[in-house]
Amino acid sequence: MNGVEMLAKQQPILVNDLYIDPVGYQVKLGQREIELTVKEFEILCLFAQNKGKVVRRTELVPFISALGIVDEERAINVMICRLRKKIESDPHHPKRLVSVRGLGYRLRE
Repeated sequence: MNGVEMLAKQQPILVNDLYIDPVGYQVKLGQREIELTVKEFEILCLFAQNKGKVVRRTELVPFISALGIVDEERAINVMICRLRKKIESDPHHPKRLVSVRGLGYRLRE
């Protein structure tokens, strides 16, 4: 079962004003719908399922390696940057998807 099939069995997740519907493949920030790639969506769901907890960079590797990318570290950085551009009001000073130095990232509740 791939990541999308697993997500299809889950209930919508609400993290503050960020609404994620795995079945409807829909993300809303307030009333505004956010368009994500499949991998961005899967990674955001992982963060939402673990809201308030640290998601280690190593947990993100399977999402990136499935794309056949060699430089996984750089690919994770790019993916996080893209997600922040879509869900943060100021991606350079994130308030939702924050870095936890030396470990990974946390989606704040």
